[in-house]
Formats: sequence, C-alpha cells, structure tokens
Amino acid sequence: MTRKMTIRELLTWAFTEELCKAQNEGGRLVPGMPSPGTVYGDFETLGTLIDRSPNAWGVIPTWSEDDAPHEDAVKLGELVRRLARDGFDIPADWYPFPEWQDERGVIRAEVDRVLEGERARGERQTGRHAYNLIVTCAVLKRGPDWRVDRPKERMVMRQGKPAWFMMKRQKDALGQYRSFETDGYDRRTHRPKKGAYRKWELSEPLRGAILARIDWMVWIAALKLLERECEYTLGFVNIAPSRLDPAPWDMRSADERRAQVIDNAM
Repeated sequence: MTRKMTIRELLTWAFTEELCKAQNEGGRLVPGMPSPGTVYGDFETLGTLIDRSPNAWGVIPTWSEDDAPHEDAVKLGELVRRLARDGFDIPADWYPFPEWQDERGVIRAEVDRVLEGERARGERQTGRHAYNLIVTCAVLKRGPDWRVDRPKERMVMRQGKPAWFMMKRQKDALGQYRSFETDGYDRRTHRPKKGAYRKWELSEPLRGAILARIDWMVWIAALKLLERECEYTLGFVNIAPSRLDPAPWDMRSADERRAQVIDNAM
C-alpha cells in the first residue's frame, strides 16, 4: 500500500524510524565530516544517547533486531548523501531582514559585512552543511529557528560620551587621493570639528541571526531539491505537495513575493 507524505514527513520517517535500524557499519556517511549525530546531539539535553556513535547514515542506531531499513528509506538516504557533493550559494541580492526598519543603515552595513565573510569562508554554502541540516532537522522534527528580535541601536561612545567622526582626503604614495575616517572632536576647543558627525551601532551582534536565516534558506533549498529527486525514485511512498517558504519572516505574502520575482525576471 502506497503512503503519501510530505518531504519533511518522509525525512523524519526515514531517519528516525528506518535508517536507525542500520547498525554501526561502514563508517561515517561522508568521510572526514562531522556526523549529524553530533549536530543534533548538541540540541538535546544530557541524558540522551550521546554516548553512542552514529551509524553510516548519521543517526543513532536503535540496537534492535528489527528488519533492515525500508528500501525507500535507503533510497532517500542515498539522495541525502549526494547533497554533500554540491553546495548552495547565497544569492547576491539576498537580504535576511526585510521586515526591519533600518533608517540609519546600520543593519544593512552589518549584514553586508557578515555575508562578505560567509561567502569567503563558504562553510554554510557547502553540501556538507546542507546534509547536516537535513538530518538534524529530520531527527528533531523542526526546521532551523529563524525567529530573531531586532537589536536596538546606540550611539557610538568614547570614554562615556558620544563620539564624533569626520572624513578626510589625503594623497597616497602614488599621488592618488584616498578618503578615510578620523576623529572629529577637537580636544583643544572641546567641540566637534566642522563637518563632524556621529555614528550609530547595534547594541548586540547580529551574526548569529544572519546565520540562522542562512540556515533556513539552505535547508529549504535542500528540501526542494530532495522533493524533486524523490518524485520518480520511491516506490512505497508518494511525495505530497508541501508549501516550503524560503522567507517566512517576510511580511508580504508568498504570492506577492513570487510575483515580484517574476517581474524582476522580465
């Protein structure tokens, strides 16, 4: 009898009910990479099966004498295995906080800084990271937590007082003018210099929130890829349509966002 399941339900079934039947044979799913067992173990409290090594599918074996994993679960596991071979890019125009006001531009500046570093490092764009996310979320039965509060802004301070800044231009060794930011406070007059300005900064780091939304984006992209590949691969299970929202934090409806994508592509 054929069962109908969404890709998320299917992954949870495969990694929590079937692939855990495989004992610790054949080593890690992907040699040289952290196992998903380690990843989802970090989410759980002490007292779980953290002392057991994950099996070749990256999940904790049940040590039961049940039958071998279901054939469709093994096929799905192989598809998840393939995720480690490729990567998922962070789109050039991707912005994680469209729902936040940013009149001073401090959030955009921090996002640009963090994304530049993440694109250079590439850690969260790898297939290995997508694989870890898929298995972890399947076992925990939830997606990455993208919910974050907007941090407050504060004026940049120096010695307990608001700091002043100003831009200057100076010739370099090649005779080219370069602009640079310098202290805009006159120590002699105890007043800001002409053209000086103040700056604002976030009251707390934003990197964790940015990475959380990158994880959501990568997880959704991996789910959609698996959903397509499973359509003609499995025998016992049919894939039920699911609404996978790549940006649930966006206040606009999914239909409005899709329409904008179409408009931008024309």
